[in-house]
Amino acid sequence: MTTAIAAIVDATIVTALGLLVCRTLRRQPAALRHTVLAASLAATAAAPLLETALPHWEFAVLSGASQVSDSALAFTTEVTTQQAVAIDTPEAARLTWTRVAFVVWAIGFIAVMGGLFAGLGRLIWLTRRCQPMASSRWRDHARSLSMRHALARRAVVLESADRALLLTWGLFRPRIVVPAGAASWPDERVQIVLAHEFAHIVRRDWAVQIAAETIRAAYWFNPLVWLTCRRLRDESELACDDVVLRRVDAADYASHLLAVARQVRASGHRWAPAPAIANPSTLERRIAAMLDPSRNRAPLTSGARAFTLLAMLAVAAPVAAVTLTERTVTPAATPSVGGDIALAAAPAPAAVAATPPRQVTRTTRQTKRGTASQTAAAFAQQKPAAASPQNPASLSGTLRDTTGAFLPGVELTLTDAAGTRYAQTTDAGGKFAFRDVPPSQYQLVARLAGFAPLRVELKLAAGEEVQRSLTLRVGSLMETITVACATAGASAPRGAAVAVLASDVRRVERLRNTPLAFAAQTPIRVGGQIQAPKQLKRVAPTCPAGAPGGVVILESTIGTDGKVADVKVLRSIPVLDQSAIDAVRQWEFTPTLLNGSPVPVIMTVTVTYTAK
Repeated sequence: MTTAIAAIVDATIVTALGLLVCRTLRRQPAALRHTVLAASLAATAAAPLLETALPHWEFAVLSGASQVSDSALAFTTEVTTQQAVAIDTPEAARLTWTRVAFVVWAIGFIAVMGGLFAGLGRLIWLTRRCQPMASSRWRDHARSLSMRHALARRAVVLESADRALLLTWGLFRPRIVVPAGAASWPDERVQIVLAHEFAHIVRRDWAVQIAAETIRAAYWFNPLVWLTCRRLRDESELACDDVVLRRVDAADYASHLLAVARQVRASGHRWAPAPAIANPSTLERRIAAMLDPSRNRAPLTSGARAFTLLAMLAVAAPVAAVTLTERTVTPAATPSVGGDIALAAAPAPAAVAATPPRQVTRTTRQTKRGTASQTAAAFAQQKPAAASPQNPASLSGTLRDTTGAFLPGVELTLTDAAGTRYAQTTDAGGKFAFRDVPPSQYQLVARLAGFAPLRVELKLAAGEEVQRSLTLRVGSLMETITVACATAGASAPRGAAVAVLASDVRRVERLRNTPLAFAAQTPIRVGGQIQAPKQLKRVAPTCPAGAPGGVVILESTIGTDGKVADVKVLRSIPVLDQSAIDAVRQWEFTPTLLNGSPVPVIMTVTVTYTAK
């Protein structure tokens, strides 16, 4: 959901920028403005892809604290069974705001797309009721224009029984539908109307408009996208007018356009998802543009179109990559901890238990109470008896997961060179603060079940206030398999290895079903919601003939598609390695989900071969 929100923000910025650029180019050719709007919609469609594919650059907004270089960041490679814990929402909390938002979006998307398909269906129905134009003047002019524009397939001119229908549609087989009675139009009007409609065909305006309507359906809740699609249609008409005005007098063109518009309006305007020369809603603006001699009507080259598209994508890329982090203020007094957090998780790894029990218990209890005075008292009790005469230092910051969401309830320990430890737990907003600690060389350790431990080496100077934005990565899984092998001359039952394997599966599933739930007083972007993979296919290793007993340890990656890849041997027994690799490569899982998005995860598999 975080990616979706970021894509919405990107789309809003890009479409607003496209509309602003069109405003500044109002004296330039309409074809240029049309290309800018089309490029902004293309960048809007690419926003979700850019959000997931591009690396994110974090910028702290109005942050006055000093920053520590990211080069000190180090991730541990140790593996614990706590990292196999699945974080599932309880049944009572299945209906989340993300699900509600998705349902609302889906309803709007279906409604808008339904209207578009209904319009296309009506357009096909109207076209089937038309007859090929019998007038030789229309056919001759259409043939001449097709040859002039070197069209691969000639456009078909159809006469409708409706006196209000005049439009062009179709990509591979263009169709120009003219109203009843068009055969009696004067020759000059026939040439003007066909020149305008052929301009739509050459520019592929119908295909561009249909693509824009599809993007509008995906962003139906964004008024800027609706406005951009409307302006795109209007600018396409102006661009085709410019093509005609390069060959026809402006006054003559305007008079014929008015005559056609009167006929359409008298017979009742017919809406269809296709360009229409006599659209009453844009007629006044178009005639004013026709009669303005200062307008630039120069044609737009294909190179200029490609440059405009690339320029808009070049603007959208940094917009998608930039992530603004929250402002972090470091006042002298210790701030109060935000909303209460209810945390139910598997026991912390053994390394965290090394912190003095009394110290960690006191810090956790005071974090739950969330008062500034109690937190300050806890820090005071954690200080060494002989305080340093130098000015104390401070360390604060935020913890996020790899999707950028905050991580509350993370246990942190800050250890100095003498071995003195300070414990802290992130609040509901993922923030932490170590205030008034003696200047020294420190190691900061952050641990959370399901994530790889994070260690940061840093030095706090006297009076320094350091701010860090840290990221926890998803941890690795551990699987243990015992395979009973028969020695030469013995016959072990084939099902023995499978029975041991099934027992191991039940043990792992018990770990995965341990719940971890967060509850806050106010809505925040809480991360850390991990759903561990569930095994869909499991193949037991086979025992090579005459193989000895032993232990083979493999490391592999469960990809976002749930397939096992990059299997490598950490502990080798040459006779047994290939048997273990062949079996593990055939395993299949459901994807590991972090905040609802699939992520790759490392899995360590220990295969124990026992000889009987």
